[in-house]
Amino acid sequence: MDKSIKDIAKIELHCHLDGSVSEKLIRQLAQEQQINLDEANLIVSEQCESLDEYLKCFDEILSVLQTADSLKRAVIDVAQQAYEDNVKYIEIRFAPLLHMEQDMTLLEIVKAVETGVEIVQETMDIKVNLLICAMRQHEPSTNKQLFDDLDVYNSEVIRGIDFAGPEVGFPPHTIQDTIQYGLDKGMHLTLHAGECGCKHNVLEAIKIGAKRIGHGVAVNLDEAALQEVKANDVLLEICPKSNLQTKAINALSEINIPYLLNNNIPFVINTDNRTVTQTSLNEEYELLFKHQLIDLEQMKYINQRAIQYAFLTEPEKHRLLESM
Repeated sequence: MDKSIKDIAKIELHCHLDGSVSEKLIRQLAQEQQINLDEANLIVSEQCESLDEYLKCFDEILSVLQTADSLKRAVIDVAQQAYEDNVKYIEIRFAPLLHMEQDMTLLEIVKAVETGVEIVQETMDIKVNLLICAMRQHEPSTNKQLFDDLDVYNSEVIRGIDFAGPEVGFPPHTIQDTIQYGLDKGMHLTLHAGECGCKHNVLEAIKIGAKRIGHGVAVNLDEAALQEVKANDVLLEICPKSNLQTKAINALSEINIPYLLNNNIPFVINTDNRTVTQTSLNEEYELLFKHQLIDLEQMKYINQRAIQYAFLTEPEKHRLLESM
């Protein structure tokens, strides 16, 4: 069965760069940079009780991702993992403002990540684009300046923006002005929402203009909310193992996949953070298959349909669909 799942061509739309760098590369970077790692903090604890606790892992990982070389190699590393999952297209998201501890400029950070993407495109059969994460807890002026700088830079592989970080305390309406600032610059928006049991955050995010919702599982057992998702043609970026670890859900059944499929509500399966969560995309699908929540044909269907929600041009979507 592993081989059958691996044979299915996939796309991944919710994968964080820092949380997905392999442990092998993290250790190598730490050795090269003479950084003492607490390796116990690289992966989520089995006793994790919340999203906030889950996010603490990133402090350790970010310590080795403060140079242009480390960022370039991180992108190649994550793309290689996705390639091994038979992913044909991936959007890797990262927060540039979290990589400035050694005084790299935004331009240097973005160029380093783009260089990694260029190498991937030359060496692997996988298409990679980037999403920029602003941080919910940052000052509005800081995130607006980030969007201003990105607007001037005008990268071909940066295809959208997201707001990551702690959802509790920073629901969508508290950052709406900054979100709108990014939208006014013509940026595509995906937004973390509904990861902390707050279904109204998902509905707020949709009203603000998000065309995809990161996680969104707080609405998955609410028929009225799901119909709102469907009516607005918004795709849910579901990350099963991560959602179990952060206690966004207590059981896989709460994702409500049969209902989503039967009611044609757009969603796709993702890893979120391959290393922190200790997963791969194939493992995510295997878990759902073993619990009889999805079959092979449905896997093919949701991946092909999700192409329409990727932040690609219409010709790019057409070419990608042909490759699937």
